[in-house]
Amino acid sequence: MKNINTKKYWDKRFSTGDWETSKGRNQTADFAKSQVERFDIPKNFSGTILDFGCGLGDAIPIYKKKYPKAKLIGVDISEEAIKKCKKSFGDIATFIAGTENEVPTVDIIISSNVFEHLSNDKEIAKVLIQKCKTLYITVPFNENLKTSGATEHINSYDEDSFNNTFKNVSSKKFRSKGWGETTRDLIIKVYLKNIFRFLFGKKLRIKTKQIMFKIQK
Repeated sequence: MKNINTKKYWDKRFSTGDWETSKGRNQTADFAKSQVERFDIPKNFSGTILDFGCGLGDAIPIYKKKYPKAKLIGVDISEEAIKKCKKSFGDIATFIAGTENEVPTVDIIISSNVFEHLSNDKEIAKVLIQKCKTLYITVPFNENLKTSGATEHINSYDEDSFNNTFKNVSSKKFRSKGWGETTRDLIIKVYLKNIFRFLFGKKLRIKTKQIMFKIQK
């Protein structure tokens, strides 16, 4: 499968405002709100947390609220995204444009809904775990790449996806809002339509299922 997720591709999405128009900022924030309740990170954590593939940085204020003592860093391949991150959240975090090779040594790395875009996902994970004590990778669970309509996604994951790559890995599955779904979207597109699906004996639609991998050295 051809991977369209190049630096040029994402620079264009972030510079033209396409990411915002597609509700990408809502998506990032919604994922972060769901995930912070599932990280095994104490609220008084005072180390460094790095957001790998931070996009426009909309998870950063959520991490700051949850872990006020932590030092926060965001890394993204898109220089256009990092420019906007510095403007929006430069007062609460440090931002770096680059790949896994530019990631500094930190305590914890979080990567939310990024690895499904990466051609060499396992190799990138190997690089990242060498730069932290704990790596959290959250991705869609058992996504059908042929029918999902997510053309940017090239990898699908289940519980065993990283077992052959790492010895110390665990996972947990949970429900989360789907890509670009706001609360209004869920009410109209999911909950109300489910009433009619139920009345007509059709399969109900549920919120997107995610899987979070916790990898430790």
